[in-house]
Amino acid sequence: MTEDLMDLIRFSAEEVLDMAIRIEENGERFYADAARMSKKDNVRELLNSLAQEEFKHKKYFIELKASVEKAPLSSYDPFTEDVSLYIKALADSEVFTHPSEGRKLAKELKGEDALLDFAIEREKDSLLFYYEIAKAVREKDNKIIELIIEEEKTHLRKLSALKRDLLGK
Repeated sequence: MTEDLMDLIRFSAEEVLDMAIRIEENGERFYADAARMSKKDNVRELLNSLAQEEFKHKKYFIELKASVEKAPLSSYDPFTEDVSLYIKALADSEVFTHPSEGRKLAKELKGEDALLDFAIEREKDSLLFYYEIAKAVREKDNKIIELIIEEEKTHLRKLSALKRDLLGK
């Protein structure tokens, strides 16, 4: 079903940035929830740092969204609301899960190693998500996807370096 729908939809840069912002919000919420639940100072510090990284990404994507050309508004299209709901569902399910799941996941992940592995996997999932979304973006908006992907790659590199530095892995 998803592939069929993706063939019909061509996302604008604005819509992709809406997804990116939502994903970053979900990630920020997850890390903040996990930090509040952590009993160890070093783990709490790590999680707060990851939440701040997600916040920075969200802020960058919001600024980027303000700079892109708005998609032209056409006459009323009932499908538009469905697309908006689809975008939110994709962003909530493909990377950091629905925001309400953050607290549950935070309880299940034990120790810095597991938290960093989780964060790294989410960043990889995020990259795969954006590579797939790139196939359904209007050609003129490809540059925005490239910027998002580069930002996510930077985050993945930072997390991998952090894991190597903190845990020697």
